Amino acid sequence: MLVSEREVLFLREVCMRKIMLVDDEEQLVSIMASVLQDEGFAVKQALSAEEALSEYISYSPDLVISDVKMASMDGFAMFERVKTLQHEKSVPFIFLTGLDDRLGQQRANSLGATAYVSKPFDVEELVEMVKRLVPPI
Repeated sequence: MLVSEREVLFLREVCMRKIMLVDDEEQLVSIMASVLQDEGFAVKQALSAEEALSEYISYSPDLVISDVKMASMDGFAMFERVKTLQHEKSVPFIFLTGLDDRLGQQRANSLGATAYVSKPFDVEELVEMVKRLVPPI
């Protein structure tokens, strides 16, 4: 039985670990998406917390990476809403932020975030963290 290239791509997509990237810096989201896709992850990009929340249930990510400071809803508020949407599974959540403060770190910890990474960050270290949390299939 021969399998078409389209079927192979579909099966690969279905089997890939899914990452949701949320940041209002479009260039950063695009670069990070490219890096993670090269590492074998499927990536959904969102440029706002509202966009991410509207896609969350249908996309069902295995991990979320989000900025903290965004226009109308910050990453902390988004994470609190995401937790109410996670009925049976707990999804690792990484804050990737330009804020490098103790209060932000404490709030992230109190909410149950997996990590709080300050910008600028080492891309390779972030990719390794993602691979540890959700190893590629």
